[in-house]
Amino acid sequence: MATDSIGESGYTLEDLAAYHDRGRQPAIPAIDGDAQCRAVLDSMDRLGALSRTLVETDAEIELEESWFEQIIGEVARESRAGRDLPLASDGDITVVVTEGALRGLIRDAGDGVDGILVERVDVDVDGAVVDVALTISALHGTPLPEVAGRVRDAVRSAIASSASWQAGTIDVTIDSLRTREGER
Repeated sequence: MATDSIGESGYTLEDLAAYHDRGRQPAIPAIDGDAQCRAVLDSMDRLGALSRTLVETDAEIELEESWFEQIIGEVARESRAGRDLPLASDGDITVVVTEGALRGLIRDAGDGVDGILVERVDVDVDGAVVDVALTISALHGTPLPEVAGRVRDAVRSAIASSASWQAGTIDVTIDSLRTREGER
């Protein structure tokens, strides 16, 4: 298995991109059955939807290809399982979720907020408290304090509704604005 493979699939990020470009056809069970691969493919779907939305609304946004590659690289990094985080325990049985799954949940919540795209997610779990640090990109003209608040609310809600954890600190850093072509 390649050392840079995603999950246990044996496929690289480039392989997943090609599979995604083919509409996930023909089906590759090693990719479709791997949670980390599915997380990367889902992020590729969200990036594609963002691109289509920008085209449909005639938003001439300057997005460098390297920016997309950077985000997909972060998704691949974040989807790695990481340590097991206990959800519930009953005698000898403990139910766990991986850090990668938690980061995926948080990324999905943040990406669900209009006008932004999550670039990076970091989590720190201490007992039942989850502290989150997100780096996002916003469209120029988006009210930044408002969108940061909406991201925090979405993440807090996702954490509360998905596990017995509670959200602690949720830091949102907006590190880039995407501008319409010709604007400064």
